[in-house]
Amino acid sequence: MNCFQRKKSVIRLLTISAFLLLGANFSIPAFALTAEEAAKKLEGMTWYTEEYPPYNFAGEGGAPTGMAVDILLAAFKKIGVGVSTSDIKIVAWNRSYKYVQSKPGTALFSMTYTPEREKIMKFVGPAIPLAISIIAPKESKIVAKKTKDLRKLKIGVVRNDIGDQLASKLTLEPDAIKRITSAKQLYALLKSGKVDVVVYAVDVFKNVIKKAGGDPSEYEDVFVLKEGQSGYAFHQSTDPAVLTHLQAAVDQLKADGTIDRIISGYNN
Repeated sequence: MNCFQRKKSVIRLLTISAFLLLGANFSIPAFALTAEEAAKKLEGMTWYTEEYPPYNFAGEGGAPTGMAVDILLAAFKKIGVGVSTSDIKIVAWNRSYKYVQSKPGTALFSMTYTPEREKIMKFVGPAIPLAISIIAPKESKIVAKKTKDLRKLKIGVVRNDIGDQLASKLTLEPDAIKRITSAKQLYALLKSGKVDVVVYAVDVFKNVIKKAGGDPSEYEDVFVLKEGQSGYAFHQSTDPAVLTHLQAAVDQLKADGTIDRIISGYNN
């Protein structure tokens, strides 16, 4: 075996080893693209997010900000992706959720991991923990120890949100669930008494209440439906070799404590 053949053999072994160590469900070897090639493809994608504070929301001047935005931009910086907040579109969840399933070259965040979603989209992460709960006004004194205690309630959800998907599994009557398009509308429903409870991320709903001039202390989560993780979702056709580089960058941010520091900065 000459020097050139030995070099090719070593490269092949390293590539296979990296693929096995990552344990990804990819159909092609990890790092089949260079970081520069992956960065160029990531730059060509359409990036969507929504009003979901403190994870992602419109900051001063309307530019997207939040934990998930900061983590994504930090990961981009590691692999040289030239995407800024001006390239991220804030769109109603119901629309962007449809886009990421139907339009190649699209990405949406932050997205809660579920087995159902992982079958129809590709994911990078997880990046941020979150809890999805049944939330009610304290004065209503609603007690829910089991999911069957929720069946007599009118429940508000944002259409196609993780709360909608979880509520739909409670075997409620179809007209027991009121679906709307934004968390702001969700709060208005609950405040007006048109629904008894809402299903939403607790931290996010508290932010929505504050922004609307309400008092979060007047509401409580009475039943946790899911404690999970959120990350970044991509159209199913997205090249997994591109996502390998982004996943590696997110993993590095997690390992060096950057993600924890970003989350802490929004929680304090």
